[in-house]
Amino acid sequence: METVIQALEKMGRATYREVAERLNIEPVEALNMLREQRDQGLCDFADGGWFLGSVTDAKRVATVPPENPVLHGEAREPVDPAVIRSLLAKNGAMDTASLAKEVNRNGRGMTSAMRALERQSMVVKNGQGKGVTWSLPVSSVHDEEFEQIGQAQVGDGDEFTPVARQEEVKQIVSEIPSFTEGRVTVQSVPTARVISREIRSTRNKLAQLEKLRAAVRVVGRHKHLVQQLVTAEVENGKA
Repeated sequence: METVIQALEKMGRATYREVAERLNIEPVEALNMLREQRDQGLCDFADGGWFLGSVTDAKRVATVPPENPVLHGEAREPVDPAVIRSLLAKNGAMDTASLAKEVNRNGRGMTSAMRALERQSMVVKNGQGKGVTWSLPVSSVHDEEFEQIGQAQVGDGDEFTPVARQEEVKQIVSEIPSFTEGRVTVQSVPTARVISREIRSTRNKLAQLEKLRAAVRVVGRHKHLVQQLVTAEVENGKA
């Protein structure tokens, strides 16, 4: 059977538990055997381990703790407000999850970014809770639209074709009854102010519908309570 001295000769420096595991004995037995050998001057203990010889003869090896690994990764760039404004101008009101998917962010990080933009009055928060959507301020809606229209119509060195664009506008307007009802045919093309007013009206209706949807969801979650209240009202009316 291998002795603790023979084990230390092969292991160099080891704890009493490592010696016990090598010799397949109990840790307490290994510790007692090591102490007996130390009393005889055959081994010693220092710097957290047992070794052959004595402390005065052994060369101390300083234990240097490993440095914490530095995680190298690409830091995410902050969300570009121009990208958010472009998405909202193109798609209208959007929820946080849809915006996060478009800019490759997680939901929590996107919520923080949108709140920061809200504090800067760059976006508007609509609703509360899970039904929250984000949209552009009313004053900046028409600016975003005209900027996009200008970029689409006028290129570097390209000439603007008003006739073709006018025909496209007439076709679009003809499909929207609120623009054509009660108007003379010659004046069916609305002005920018009229378009902005219709956009504000539509956004207000959208906000009201979202609030109504949230209220209906609340009622749906408590439909049994509502049914009991209705039944109680009917019974009171009969009485």
